[in-house]
This record gives sequence, structure tokens and C-alpha cells, in this order.
Amino acid sequence: MKNSYASGNLELLLFCFLLSAVVVMSQLFFFGPLQMPYSRKLISTLVLSTLAFTGISACSPSGETETTASESAPVAPEQRRALLVSIDSLNEAILKQNLTRNEAPNFYQLFAQGACTEYAQAAFPSVTAAGHSAIWTGAYGNVTQVTGNTSHRLPRDQGTVMNLTSGFDSDNAAAEPIWVTAALNNRSAGGHHVTQAPNVPGFPARVGEPDEQALADQARIASAYEQDNLTVMNGYNIQVNFDSALSADDVEWLDDAEWQNLSALDIDFNNAEVSPRYFQWENRAGAFYGVFYGKNQYDRVAVNTRPDGEGAIIAVAHPVEDSSPEGRTLARFFSEPLTVATEKGNTFLRLRLFDAAEDGSDFLLYHPAMHVTDINHAEKRDRYDEQVRGWFGNASSRLYSRGGLGTPLFEDGDGTAEARYLETAELSTRIFNKGSSFFWNELGVDLLVDYFPLGDAIDHTLSGYFAKESPAYNEEHATRAHELRNRTWQLVDMRLGHLMALTQGPESALFVAGDHGMRPSWREFLPNVLLQKAGLQVLDSNGMVDLSQSLAVSPNAYWITVNTTEWRHGIVAEEDKDDVIARIVEALENLTDDNGEPVIKRVYIADEHPELGLGGAAGGDVYWETVRGYSPSRQMRADSPVNTDARIFAGHSHASTSPDMYTATCAFGQHFPARRIPASQLIDIAPTISDYLQIPAPIHARGRSLYPELTASEDQRDE
Repeated sequence: MKNSYASGNLELLLFCFLLSAVVVMSQLFFFGPLQMPYSRKLISTLVLSTLAFTGISACSPSGETETTASESAPVAPEQRRALLVSIDSLNEAILKQNLTRNEAPNFYQLFAQGACTEYAQAAFPSVTAAGHSAIWTGAYGNVTQVTGNTSHRLPRDQGTVMNLTSGFDSDNAAAEPIWVTAALNNRSAGGHHVTQAPNVPGFPARVGEPDEQALADQARIASAYEQDNLTVMNGYNIQVNFDSALSADDVEWLDDAEWQNLSALDIDFNNAEVSPRYFQWENRAGAFYGVFYGKNQYDRVAVNTRPDGEGAIIAVAHPVEDSSPEGRTLARFFSEPLTVATEKGNTFLRLRLFDAAEDGSDFLLYHPAMHVTDINHAEKRDRYDEQVRGWFGNASSRLYSRGGLGTPLFEDGDGTAEARYLETAELSTRIFNKGSSFFWNELGVDLLVDYFPLGDAIDHTLSGYFAKESPAYNEEHATRAHELRNRTWQLVDMRLGHLMALTQGPESALFVAGDHGMRPSWREFLPNVLLQKAGLQVLDSNGMVDLSQSLAVSPNAYWITVNTTEWRHGIVAEEDKDDVIARIVEALENLTDDNGEPVIKRVYIADEHPELGLGGAAGGDVYWETVRGYSPSRQMRADSPVNTDARIFAGHSHASTSPDMYTATCAFGQHFPARRIPASQLIDIAPTISDYLQIPAPIHARGRSLYPELTASEDQRDE
């Protein structure tokens, strides 16, 4: 029943007057300083909003609020905030095939309650660098010149058809990313370990020198990176040292290290029953000094950049983590980080003592990869490092695969290696979350573009073991691999949950994307060997491609490019290019395995499929889609273009038209009611977010805004 308002109720009028005074005084208290961290502003806003909501409603004529629990007051476009995250290797169908709602509650909530497209078509080939460039810029590689994880180096007349450049760098890039667009339109923006950043795109020409428009675009982007409202970082650009698991054999033991200030460590050495053992080791980050010690037995290690207990970090041996990550600190048995100064900048060392022999004869001492943050504003790096202290790119899946953490499951290990790997994955998750919180809460950016690689790394490592049609399929290995993969993806789900929590405010929206899917393989397709068999490529005496006699090459196994005279040392005249392409297509379509079964499912000529973003200055001329079970190989020398005895693997450099390469596009927040709309492309994401923020789309974008469809009512969409 509604409460009526009595005009003569003096107590209520007095209450409303006092409440208004409290709100005004609170505003002066909270917002007096002009500059404050966004976290304090957020807390202040929540306090005042709650006060106003619970009290002022009593002062309205109806005694009720103007909105219901499911409604919120509209937020002006200039106050909106957006967080875009790319979850590497996210494919909705694959996720739901492997993880239950209880195992991945945040993903299930996203797909059920968010505004999502049926799927998002990746870049072609479906690889990380090209996919993320498409997300950031709203254009595929035929525009951006980021055509793969490696691309043809431009300009063509200054390099051969075999010269490649990294797609993760900005040298070849030729498009404006959305964080630049936002900054140039007076919105604060951040990029958290995003590709092709924070360096200015190179804008190289196809041939010759860049034109005036390219130079103007480059200058505009460069000016944005100098602005205070744009902070973009990428730790992948500068890796000082790889991850490692050290044993006693990997360090140099010292009779007397002359350590200072041992009393600063965590035990009384005078009363210890074991004598400390001193050691040192070196890596590309520098020299490290260690003490292996304990009270009653050897169970801890102290490490410093000098033989000094003051400032040393301590790792204490613990059994591997065996509890669920929910409700506890992730990676809780790792040491605190040690700051390490290098020529390239500060990096950090964290330690996990996985094993320690009681008699001090051996240990297993792990540390993650060590990176220096590449950033456009050095002072922001110091603030980021102070909060995050030791970002590293990927969990140690490669170290795990090599046996560095113990015998892996596919070699019939006992599970110890998997448990150790999961602790490295927990640390990666924890540190990425800290970085996201820094941008969102401390810097308070209007647009944050973020990333998370964990799912991709474990899928590459394990998904190949799930393929029952593989002749190497082992049910026990598949079961154990499935368990480890799912436990890793549960951490990805926790990462998503963290970002959902960050963006739960009424002014915020979370946009979730992926760059590609994943496919198992146990056979290989060798395109260069196929070209040799077809008389289109010749190798010299050293086994290298002889460009003076070769009509076509596949420099990265993503595509085949005709060696035209546009390239340095090219030999095919432009008028003969179509004839060479026809021969390439014929060779691909006629390729069969030993059983006479086709290897190539479909061939794509770049010029015939502009909608897929094929070709362009840095792309190829002919692309393909293999049948299931094949991965492409750059190998130049072999008896056959088909290798039926390849290693078990999983990858994604396949055609974007394949369902297992599809990824996701979802918007989550109060602005986006739950719904599904038809399939989209990765190039639609940047225009959609721009539309939501009411800023122009990136100037090189070719995608379309999905914002009207994602927010429209059912009636509006049916019109």
C-alpha cells in the first residue's frame, strides 16, 4: 500500500531539511579537493547515493522512489565508462561443452544475462595479433596491415616476399586503436597489456613512401600518446628473462657468501639446528644471492640482489595447493616480489619454493618470467609497479610441458606437475586483476581496454588430447587433461568475475570479446612442400627458397603469396599473377592424404573475399581451410606436403569461417538487457563501444555499431 504525504507533517519536513543539509555538508567533505583517486570518488558517490536513496524517498509526495529495483536513473553519455576485455581463445560453444554452470558461473551469467551476438567472426587467419588489432581498430588486416602473428614486412619493394615482421609490434600497423580515439575526444583511456602498443603505428606504404594521409594519421596518433588522459602499457614488449624452476644443480653453491644482516630474516640463526647454505645464480636480469635455511630442517629460501638479509624476499616450502581457489587468496604460497633494476627498467622476482629436501641437498625453486612494462608515460609505470609489482604475461604452460615442474600427465606423471602449474596460473590471474583495478579505480579511466591470455595457453597445451579421432588418443590422458583445462578455465572465470565487479556501477558497462577459438591437430599440412611438388617453388643447396626461381611462397604457413615484381627480387609479372594463382588453387584442391582423402576443405582467393579481410598490402594471395586434424607447418623440406605423424597439438590459425574459430561479443551492464542478436564480426566491437560512449568510431574502422541492436526492445528489432 502506498503511503500518503501529509502536508502538515512538520516532523517529516524537518527531517527532509536536515537530510538536505547533511548531503550538502557531505559533498563539501568528500569532494572538497579537486584531485582525488577515483576509488575515493566512487566510495563517496556510493555513500551519498545510498543516503539520498534511503532518505529523500521519504520526502517525495508518494513516499516511494522514482525507480524500481530493476531500474536506474539514466546516465549521461559523457559520464559512461566502458571496460573492454579480450579473453584469449574464448569460444562459447567450446566453453559450454567442457564447463558446467557451477564451474564457470560468471561466463554462464554473461551469456544468459548479457546482450550477445550469436558468435563473432575472427580475423582470417584466426590468430592473436590480427584478431586483437581487429578488436581495437574496427578493421581487419587488409586495412590495418596486421594480417597475422607475423606479416609481410612493408614496403614490398624494400623487402623480399620472405621478409616478415611481428604482428604484435606496431611497425607494420596502419590504423587507429579505440583508446587513441577516446583520448582525442576528451575521454580518459587506458590499455592494459594490449597488442601493437604503446608505440605509434608505422604506417608503411605498400610500396615506396607513406602518403600525406598516412603521415597525418601517424602524427595524430603520436600526439594522443603524449596526452595525459591516455595511459597504454604492454609488458610483452620487454621480457628480461623467461620463467624457470631451479634445482640445486642449477645454482652455484658458495662456502662463504659473507651475507650481511642475517638477523633480518625470519628465524634466529643462533638457535637453528641446521646451518645455512649459500648460493647464487645469474640470469638476464642480473645476479641473485640466496640462503637455503630453516630452524629444524631446510624449508625456506631467502634471495636478494646482494648478499644481504635486509630487503631479501623469503619463500617457504609448502605442499602444493589442494583447495578450491574460491574464497581464498590466489597463489598464497608465493613470496613477496623483489625489485630488480635492469638496463631496461625495473622488473620483479617472485619465488615459490615447491620442494625442499630436509637435509638441504636439493630444492625446486620456481620464478615466473620477468618483464619490464613498456608504457607511454613513465610516471604511470612507477605507480602501476607499486601496486602490481611483478606482472608477467603467461602462466608456465610451456615450462610444464617440458617437464620443468615435474612429470606431466601425458608422460604419466602423478599430478604434482599439474598442481604446480595451477599455482602459476593463480598468480597470473591475481596480478592481471591487480592491474585492471589500478586502471579502473586509481586512474579512473573512462575506457579501459584489457586482456587475459590464460585460456589460450592451456588450450594450446591440452586440447589436442581430447580428439578421439586422433590415432594417439589416450582416454586416461584425455580425462586428466580435461580436468586440468577446466580448473584453469575456472580461473579465467574468476578473472571475468573480477571485471564484472569492477563495472557494476550504473555508469559502467563491460564488453567481453575473444580473438579466436581452438582446434586439435595431430597431422600437418606443409604448403611450401606442396608448392615445390607443383613446380611453383625451388630450394637452393642450403634448403632455402630460391627466389630467383620461385613463383610463390608461404612464409608463415598462413597463406601463399605470389612472388611478383612488386617485391624485391620478385620474378612474376603482374599480368601473369592470375595464372600462378590458378596453379596454386589447383594444387591445393587436388591435395590428398595416403588414403586419397582431401586435405583442403576450401580455398579462398584474397581478392574475392574482402568481407573476410583477406590480403591487403601485408597479406597473401591465396588462403585455405584444412580438414579437421591438420595444423599448418612452415617446414620447407619434406618428402610429402602431408605429415600424418605430427605431435599432438591444438591451434587456431585456421579459417575464420569455421565454427571452432568463432569467438564472442557480449555487452554486460544495466544499459544492455539480456538478448541475442545475429552473428557479428570482431571489427564491430570498436564502433559499438564508440557508439555507447558517444564518441566517433576509430577513423579506419570498417565494422558497424551493434549498439542499436544490443539495446533495442523486441518491438524495435521486429520493425
